Amino acid sequence: MKRFNNEQVGSAIWLIIGLMITLNATTYRLGSLSSPETGFMPFLAGVAMCFFAMIGLIQGTLKRKQGVEWKPILKGVMWQKTFLVLGGLLLYTLLLSRLGFLLCTVLFLGLLFRSVKPLRWSWVIFGSILLTLMAYGVFELWLKAQLPKSPWGF
Repeated sequence: MKRFNNEQVGSAIWLIIGLMITLNATTYRLGSLSSPETGFMPFLAGVAMCFFAMIGLIQGTLKRKQGVEWKPILKGVMWQKTFLVLGGLLLYTLLLSRLGFLLCTVLFLGLLFRSVKPLRWSWVIFGSILLTLMAYGVFELWLKAQLPKSPWGF
């Protein structure tokens, strides 16, 4: 691993995934630009992944020539915050149908705003209510998606 840096390894992995998607998409009919068929969009997605992975690979190689080496990925990760967010997300999914979208989302965003990078309580309350109402406006009012309601009707 000393010969490669993180960006080179990550880009190589994405390049392999992109190639697999592109090759798998060719097992379906691609069609043409004016009349695309089943494999057209997966093929384009795979080609785009390969293109961006190649850019990352070139940038990683240039950084490697400048002396940027492999760094441990998980060193210095704040595991407490990671597990707190994962636990909050699990609770969100379990309680969404019971508490409803509005209440559950306000509580979840409050947890995120307070735990990940702690903000003042005034910003936590204001931000979580504002973002929840904006999401409610987009999904429920504008897109007419049916969000879970609480037992109290909101």
